[in-house]
Amino acid sequence: MKTTFYRRITALAAVVLTAAFTSYGQSAGGKGPDVLVAGSDGNTACYWLNGVRQVLPLNLKEPYARGRASAIAVSGSTVYIAGLEGADGGYSPCYWLNGKVQAPIRGFGNNAAASAIAVSGSTVYIAGDSRGTPWYWLNGAPHELPVIGPGGYPSAIAVSGSDVYIAGDDGDAEYGQYTPCYWLNGKQQTLPVTGTSSRARAITVSGSNVYVAGSNGGTPGYWLNGVWQALPLTGTSGWATGIAISGSDVYIAGSDGDTPCYWLNGKQVTLPVTGTSGSTNGIAVSGSDVCILGLDGDWRQGTPGYWLNGEWHALPLTGTEGSASAIVPR
Repeated sequence: MKTTFYRRITALAAVVLTAAFTSYGQSAGGKGPDVLVAGSDGNTACYWLNGVRQVLPLNLKEPYARGRASAIAVSGSTVYIAGLEGADGGYSPCYWLNGKVQAPIRGFGNNAAASAIAVSGSTVYIAGDSRGTPWYWLNGAPHELPVIGPGGYPSAIAVSGSDVYIAGDDGDAEYGQYTPCYWLNGKQQTLPVTGTSSRARAITVSGSNVYVAGSNGGTPGYWLNGVWQALPLTGTSGWATGIAISGSDVYIAGSDGDTPCYWLNGKQVTLPVTGTSGSTNGIAVSGSDVCILGLDGDWRQGTPGYWLNGEWHALPLTGTEGSASAIVPR
């Protein structure tokens, strides 16, 4: 099962991490963009640069410490990766700067996890939740996000000028009942839905337009400035997992039933799989290159990897379990 959580962690010398990030920006073979993917290999937080795995060290030094990388942000030549680390006593959010683990993120109690990161200038924004209590962290200062229901779950963050947008869900994880929403500078704005099982998975801002991708009653699509835009399906249900804007083009990753796909300006493009199913987990666009993160196979046992311009690239694992959470092409 390749999406279950951790059991052990290995070590990596700092010089290896430094060399890996120094070479960032030079694609393998000189063709296409570099592709950076964050995730986990078993219990080990890691990233893959052009398919080559590098371990991310933890603050914890316990024998059974575990970690996971969940999100990436790039500012110039600096790469920020957010995630979590934990042991038997619980887990806490953390982040890595060019592969070096930073001081633990405090102020959220036990069992808090980071799910999104953004950088603007020298300011680092990280969002996550602590047992259903949503929060964001701004250069060391914790801030709780308001909710209407029993809890909240941030999934993505975007910064535009002085405005901070955090997409996620307000609801009850135990019963799977959610209201998609986003927080603008800490103030919650719910998004209209027409059915149940609605989620907000990704957010981006272009000019004065705010795009939030997700699902609305089993239909994939996005909210543009709060107005729902449904995407076409060949089946009866689907969802959207990521969004990217390039000029006037809108790219949205998702799935049509068990078929991974993306939509370009509303037109669906299917993605190849080696078996009968697959799923996506995000999208990023760099120039004419389209990178889509996902799984080849069943969501419980699939192989993590990415499609680069429609071609599948599996990510190597040292064991049988792993996950891929975020992607950045350069």
